[in-house]
Amino acid sequence: MNICFVHEEYPEETNFGGIATYQKIMAEELVKQGNKVFVICRGLSENKEYIENGVKVFRIFVPKTKNQLKDYIRYRKRVAEILNSLQENKLIDIIEVPDWGAETIYFEKKRKVPLVVRLHTPLKVWLKYNKNDFGRVKDLLLKWEEKMLKTANLVTCCSEILKKVIVKDFKISDSQIIVIPNPINTSDFFRDNLIKKENKLIFVGSLEERKGLCVLAKALNIVFDNYPNLKIEFIGKDTKRNSQNISTQKLIYNTVNEKYHNNLVFVGHVPNKDLNKYLNSSRIGVFPSLFDNFPYVVLESMLIGLHIVGSSNSGMVEMLNDNTSIYETGNYKDLANKIIRKYKLSLKQKISKNNIDRATTMYNPIKVCNEMKKLYTNTIKTYNAYDVTLDELQIVLNNICSDKILSFKRENGGVANLVFRVITKNKKYIIKKYLYNYDFSLSNELYKKYEDANIQHLKPINNKIILYKLYNYNIFEYMKNNKVYKIKIKDFENILCCDRKTTMTPSLITKCQKYYTFLKKCNFFEGIKKEDVKFVINNYNKLKKIKILNEQYLNHGDLSKSNILNVKNNKYIIDFDEVIVTTPLYDFAVVVIKNFCKNGILSLTKYNKLKKEIKKKLPEYKDIDFKNITKFYLCKILVEKFYLHQKAIINLNSKEQKRDNYKKYLKLLKKFEKIC
Repeated sequence: MNICFVHEEYPEETNFGGIATYQKIMAEELVKQGNKVFVICRGLSENKEYIENGVKVFRIFVPKTKNQLKDYIRYRKRVAEILNSLQENKLIDIIEVPDWGAETIYFEKKRKVPLVVRLHTPLKVWLKYNKNDFGRVKDLLLKWEEKMLKTANLVTCCSEILKKVIVKDFKISDSQIIVIPNPINTSDFFRDNLIKKENKLIFVGSLEERKGLCVLAKALNIVFDNYPNLKIEFIGKDTKRNSQNISTQKLIYNTVNEKYHNNLVFVGHVPNKDLNKYLNSSRIGVFPSLFDNFPYVVLESMLIGLHIVGSSNSGMVEMLNDNTSIYETGNYKDLANKIIRKYKLSLKQKISKNNIDRATTMYNPIKVCNEMKKLYTNTIKTYNAYDVTLDELQIVLNNICSDKILSFKRENGGVANLVFRVITKNKKYIIKKYLYNYDFSLSNELYKKYEDANIQHLKPINNKIILYKLYNYNIFEYMKNNKVYKIKIKDFENILCCDRKTTMTPSLITKCQKYYTFLKKCNFFEGIKKEDVKFVINNYNKLKKIKILNEQYLNHGDLSKSNILNVKNNKYIIDFDEVIVTTPLYDFAVVVIKNFCKNGILSLTKYNKLKKEIKKKLPEYKDIDFKNITKFYLCKILVEKFYLHQKAIINLNSKEQKRDNYKKYLKLLKKFEKIC
């Protein structure tokens, strides 16, 4: 796999913060695992290309001028040039960029590979906690970041708390963001027993209001009143990012009692590789951020075994998993109390073994990279699935004939397949590309069952599945459908009552159980009512226990009007994509719901008439069986739709989905007990 990371921060030249650390660890670990990795970042003095620890690095130098806006645009256009060159030479399969800065924005129009956006803290969130004017470029950056998030093929995030903020502020579905923590830097950070502990606290980070330094300054007066000989080191560059728009260092001096000014030590910026000794010599790390996603300095402090006090409004809650280490964000008295408590503990226990163990197991770079690689692979596969060319379709068609394709057109298909009408000089074909593991053998057995029962159907021209670039394909003869016809009850009788007994294992419950298990664990549903989901999964849980679901009969699974062609008054069943093994009554439920319902209202006359005809040929089934399987099918439709919505594969509130509105099925399920 070939991956390109894009962001101005990359060590050592532009080692400004957590994004730089994340990108370096990820890039070098991915190289160790046999991948090819490129990094596009900023250069401080000149343009450079070089290989470092197996990573190909491009540094872009754009001199700063008085026009901040033009500088930002010039840099991003240079990023786009390098990305375009890599893409044209087929050197990259996927791009990852952080939210901050939206640096790939000028490449978007030319992009032909998937884009991953990694959430760290976008400007929109950052501005909430820093009362500071970001300059002329602010509005443009906000627009860029939002656009990039909406066009990304995959969005990942380092913490649950940041995910919740993004979902709320950007109106993005909870299911569109996948949380994978940042990997830890095991090369530069470790417990060094040769370094003696000093009587000091430590803060590491930019000196700004968002980092909680105004709150910390107030808390220090209480801490120093109790321990007047205790010192605190501030490591990080000074900024004016605070409500007073003055030096944050000066603001701290103005807040802390003058008699304790000698307890304050401002070290300034320290290279990441030199930070280990400062952390090892400290007793407690204090990180009181008003908001922080997943601060790297906390991971590094955990690896060293430092006792830590962190903020409740941050990813530190997840990272530390220790209530005694978390203060109530913004409450300086609580912060002071937590620092004092941890300081007393540090006098008895020099290191926190729990923090070391948690850091090395939960945030191991190999583990994190393996999880990310799986996501990259799936994203590339999904992206490539929709990028279908004439050459690809020609290669597929060559499996059955040598006709040259003159043109092709994408037809309406489901979320599970792509459908193409292909025109050659001699004939027209339908080629279907399946985006999942389509079971050809299951469909093939049902074709034979229908043949034995003299039921007309359209099966593929190919006798076995066509495999090309990891995807399955079928080719069908194109038949023009006469849409002006009515489906009659007798059209379904032979289909539903023919012998469809199989030796195959029942598969319906297995399929639905995946949806049910996922939904049961979800705490948040974007744009759908939680109580509706709960109602459906509770009904599903009861109905899945009915015995007839374990019967071994083949079912078409989608016997709707759209899947029955009327060609010169001959009816053909098509689209065997959802063949399933369960009770023979399952297709009865499908027919009833797909064909005898309108706007959530079931035609009881047609329901009862079809049931009566089937009971004549299948007398072993009772009224309750027909009722239960129909309710189960409604649950199946809904859990599947809710699952796909939560996974961001479909949007239930989109115009497309409202044509088959889930609410009509929900309405019917709620009424079904009374009407039947």
